[in-house]
Amino acid sequence: MERDYVDNVQEQWRRVNPNISTEPAAIIHRMRRLAQLIARQSEVVLADLGLSRADFDILALLTRSGVPLTPSELAEDLITSGPGTTKRIKNLVDAGFVTRDANPADGRGALIRMTQHGRDTIIPALQSISNFETGLLDVLSEPKREELAGLLRQLLLFIEPPSKKAG
Repeated sequence: MERDYVDNVQEQWRRVNPNISTEPAAIIHRMRRLAQLIARQSEVVLADLGLSRADFDILALLTRSGVPLTPSELAEDLITSGPGTTKRIKNLVDAGFVTRDANPADGRGALIRMTQHGRDTIIPALQSISNFETGLLDVLSEPKREELAGLLRQLLLFIEPPSKKAG
């Protein structure tokens, strides 16, 4: 079997301390590494549309939610920090993708709304990301993709209770 980056890392750790189990790294480190590599490559795909992955994530959330969201709602759903989300929103406002309006339910709060420019940009971006991600998964057969999705769902439900619903 061909060895990957994580196989080499596990072997290095076994040499450092053979009493520490590297078995979890076989899964956890691969998930982290895959996430980092996919994020890096998706940045390239989105750059052609003038978006970063962070921009795309906010625009996609606003699109699929169908309603304006507060910065706190965006941060919670995207698992990002408040200051990081604020910076992302400012960049999107400056680029004309969203507006930041006063929240009538909270005098000090804001609602983030998509602009027409944002709506016109997100669908081609979504199609580009979908094509990119489909290409990544072509290495797995449909039954293997379904099995992997089920296993990842099981792990996610253990870590993040099902009461957490997508925004």
